[in-house]
Amino acid sequence: MSRHVDSTEREAADRQGAAGRDSGRHDSGGLASGGRDLAEQGLVDTGRLARTVCGTAYAMVLRPGVPACGPLPPGLIPDEAAILGRLAGDETIVVADLTRDPRTAELSAVAGSPALRFLAGLVIAGRDGRPLGALCVLDTAARPDGLSAEAAAALVALGRQAAREIGFHADLAAARADRDGLRSITEAAPALIAALDRDEICRFANGNFSRWFGRAPAETVGRSLREILGEAAYAARRPFLARALAGETVSFEAPHPGADGRHALVRYVPRRGPDGGIADLQLLGVDITAEKEARAALADSALKFRAIAESMPQMVWSTLPDGYHDYYNPRWYEFTGMPEGSTDGEGWNAIFHPAEQPEAWRRWRHSLATGEPYEIEYRLRRRDGVYRWVLGRAMPIRDPATGAIERWFGTCTDIDDQVRARETLSQRREALEAEVAERTAALAEANARLTAEIEERTRIEEALRQSQKMEAVGQLTGGIAHDFNNLLTGIVGSLDLMQTRINEGRTQNLTRYAGLAMASAQRAAALTHRLLAFARRQPLEARAVDANRLVSSMDELMRRTLGERVQLEVVVAGGLWLTLCDPNQLENAILNLCINARDAMPEGGRLTIETANAHLDDAYVASEIGVRAGQYVCVSVTDTGTGMPPDVIARAFDPFFTTKPIGEGTGLGLSMIYGFAKQSDGHVRIYSELGQGTTVKLYLPRHLGRIADEPAPTAGLPVPRAEHGETVLVVEDDATVRALVGETLTELGYRVIEAPDGQTGLRILEAPGRIDLVVTDVGLPGLNGRRMVDEALAARPRLRVLFITGYAENAAFGNGHLAPGMRMITKPFAIDAFAAKVRAMIEPG
Repeated sequence: MSRHVDSTEREAADRQGAAGRDSGRHDSGGLASGGRDLAEQGLVDTGRLARTVCGTAYAMVLRPGVPACGPLPPGLIPDEAAILGRLAGDETIVVADLTRDPRTAELSAVAGSPALRFLAGLVIAGRDGRPLGALCVLDTAARPDGLSAEAAAALVALGRQAAREIGFHADLAAARADRDGLRSITEAAPALIAALDRDEICRFANGNFSRWFGRAPAETVGRSLREILGEAAYAARRPFLARALAGETVSFEAPHPGADGRHALVRYVPRRGPDGGIADLQLLGVDITAEKEARAALADSALKFRAIAESMPQMVWSTLPDGYHDYYNPRWYEFTGMPEGSTDGEGWNAIFHPAEQPEAWRRWRHSLATGEPYEIEYRLRRRDGVYRWVLGRAMPIRDPATGAIERWFGTCTDIDDQVRARETLSQRREALEAEVAERTAALAEANARLTAEIEERTRIEEALRQSQKMEAVGQLTGGIAHDFNNLLTGIVGSLDLMQTRINEGRTQNLTRYAGLAMASAQRAAALTHRLLAFARRQPLEARAVDANRLVSSMDELMRRTLGERVQLEVVVAGGLWLTLCDPNQLENAILNLCINARDAMPEGGRLTIETANAHLDDAYVASEIGVRAGQYVCVSVTDTGTGMPPDVIARAFDPFFTTKPIGEGTGLGLSMIYGFAKQSDGHVRIYSELGQGTTVKLYLPRHLGRIADEPAPTAGLPVPRAEHGETVLVVEDDATVRALVGETLTELGYRVIEAPDGQTGLRILEAPGRIDLVVTDVGLPGLNGRRMVDEALAARPRLRVLFITGYAENAAFGNGHLAPGMRMITKPFAIDAFAAKVRAMIEPG
């Protein structure tokens, strides 16, 4: 049994020692790997000796934070081993039966199987008395009698041995750390460091020393200085070595062995031994290449400064930072006639004019105190005794690192001739100023006359512009009056005939006369829409539009309109972008362009409609007012007709301007296209030459969204009526329109509430009660229709609104900016279209 235990203990001891050696390899702050292994093995051996002396099954050295030195008994975990180690006191402690001691009875190694029963331990103390760990022996059998006196004494002796073992290796680790620290310092130092013994053998060298001679540190230590330097360099240094070995500290400059221009300042420092003799030499070296180059550069700079200063025609001088003059160039002495050196310091004060001295000294002291440049004009006495004006200037030279002033450099330039000329010029300037004043008065008088002439011309031009404006307004109103008189004649005549027939009791042809009146009214509405399009006030219902699809859908309509003599060609671009506009207005614009092109080709010809993606850059829009650079969809219409001269192109977009005979054109087609393009944030341009044809290009901005579904056609369907007694609020300031709309809705079965203005409508909307739809004019007096709805939404957030408008005052109406639940219908409107839109808004499904 004992042999089995010993074998197990040896294996555990070997494992524990290996663990201790491994932990030592990773402990950068403790012993080196070899020292750690030796320390661990020594403590393991101490434990084995303690086990033998005390006759126990186990023995080990326990230290805080370090694995146990010696095998742990089966079942004893490191934390419980630490508890047993802390039980050891200053003297040997003996626990005869661990199961009876409350401090140990609950440990798993004591309560388990095989269980520990006996403990004897001793604190391992260092030289300073601080505990380093504990030496413990353990057994599986209780010992009522404890240890014998001999065993206890031996355990104490082994504890002291363990303390010496730990202390020795700690000292060894500290010595190695000091050595490594010294090595780190010498390697980090920007110097050549080496140590030579009396035989001139290198015993230590840092990396800088070895690299200076082109060697590695391992190749330097152990070699003689003669080998390291070479014969020639050694011969040059032999006298310095002899003086150093005699006890003298020696310094000298030495070139780099590679003769690359570098130099080092070398010092041999002898170190005496305990017997007073020279024990070795400390060699220190510093690379002074930069310092030598700086000294050479400074000497060269001083030489250049002196050469420049002495070759200059001005008097050159310099001072120390406190203003003490210490240098003048030869021009100074030639001008003043003073002996060299006699004007140093403040000696120059005696040769400049007494009248300028106070101000000159004040400015000089200010410059010295602030570092600001010095500049002043004063009179210096020339060698013949004549005072002449000079310009004195000085600038400070500062240390680049600290900014401190190192010197002042100045010049004195003879400007006496310039000063005399300046005085003469001043006198002449006074005379010239008097002459200029006289001429200025004459010019002021002439300017007053010219100003009066300009004002008169401006007044005449303004009168001309007003006349032209009134002519344009007259042309516009005349055209409107002419067309509306024709339309009103059809309406009034038809109504008169209808009234006459009704009074006579005849009902024949009433439908025909009503149709004629309706046709004239629709033509009047179309004329109004064209005027609004030119004024950019027409209500637009903008949607995402595929121009290729729209142009293709118009093919049959355009061929019928153009007739057989005109050959139509449609060229659509692949990958065409979408654009955002009112598709109906785009169709009208294309159709108008086609009709104009047809009329320009009375003998027939070819008409081409093309679509393309276009980019208008900054260079293009710079010459076009109101056009923004960017991506556009271009629709162009080209004919082979008669073309237009430049003066007609310039007026082509004017309303009621036409080259057609009276009765064949209103002159609103191109103006409507122009207004539609501008209101859609687009652009239109005409290119034409007489006899060569015309191209009109319509640019509409690119849209990045998706194309919307086309609205379902409603023509021919029965007029929808109210189904559930819905209530409609009609807000309209025109009594006739309000009565017609109210009567129409009543006829369709709706309950109608009428309001003559926005304030009344808002009060009705804010009061309780059922309102399924609001039909309101936009242009109400005071509170307009849009503002009335915005304020009513607070009380009725789901309010549905149908705006009636014939004039888009705000971009919110007509460019797709209406909120959900809001729609718009344009005056004048057909009853069936109005009824369909009312029904669609009240019951969207």
